[in-house]
Amino acid sequence: MALPCRKSVTGDAKLANTELVVLDVETTGLSPRCDRVIEIALCRSLDGNVVETYETLVNPGRPIGMGASAVNGIYDADVRDAPRFSEIAGDVKEFLGDAVLVCHNAPFDLGFLGMEMRRAGVNLPSPRVFDTLRIARANFRFRSNSLSAIARELEIPTPVAHRALADALTTHAVFHRFAAELCRGATPMLDRLVAAQGGAFHFEWSQVAPGCGQDEGLSSLALPPELQEALASSRRLRLEYVDTSGRRTKRLVTPLEVYENGYVYLLAFCHLRKAERHFRLDRVVTMRVERQ
Repeated sequence: MALPCRKSVTGDAKLANTELVVLDVETTGLSPRCDRVIEIALCRSLDGNVVETYETLVNPGRPIGMGASAVNGIYDADVRDAPRFSEIAGDVKEFLGDAVLVCHNAPFDLGFLGMEMRRAGVNLPSPRVFDTLRIARANFRFRSNSLSAIARELEIPTPVAHRALADALTTHAVFHRFAAELCRGATPMLDRLVAAQGGAFHFEWSQVAPGCGQDEGLSSLALPPELQEALASSRRLRLEYVDTSGRRTKRLVTPLEVYENGYVYLLAFCHLRKAERHFRLDRVVTMRVERQ
């Protein structure tokens, strides 16, 4: 399947000679300061092949929200006997080494990883990063830039979406499809991909805000791509939402702002209730931008 490509870029460093680690985390919510990792997966890749994987559930030390469980299928009972992140932090650091990281919506995964490492007292070197979300936005025209939507358009199987290892493997497949397309059938070049995402991305762990309850604004939040688009373009969103009684409801909303108050909330005009409503983002199961 040919990709709907916008532009090509040039470069001269071979991607095949670069060790990659693909990272994905599942979490209790959207805020690295206030929420916690409940699953992490890492895939080591050489020359386009996954050669080693690491995955584990993580006990967050707090309840998992109904919305988060509805998305990733991970419940409190699943993580009750899992290790705390501090118990696996050394293993994660060793696996990462000095590899180049690959993520989809990298500020989200790296924000959570950085915060968990900080809590565990483990320092990491500043990694070089490829973000498939940035590459998708800059170079292709997908109907949606969510990982699952891109994978569907590329006909990449996603048997267990929103579990960490499955999403990491999907990200790996998407990244290498992008590399092949951007290099136009030639040997994939590292510099071409750096240019394709808008330049080098060196994540600084010091970017991660210090802790829940401290007023650091929303800079540490990596919002879902659909919500980012809706806020930027004043488009409406169709939400599937788990309310306080555990019922799923469908809402058509116009997003107004995102704020943090213990949890991350969306203030939006609800077209069902004909009034402004506050939605906890960890209770949103799905969201889709309305393009009419």
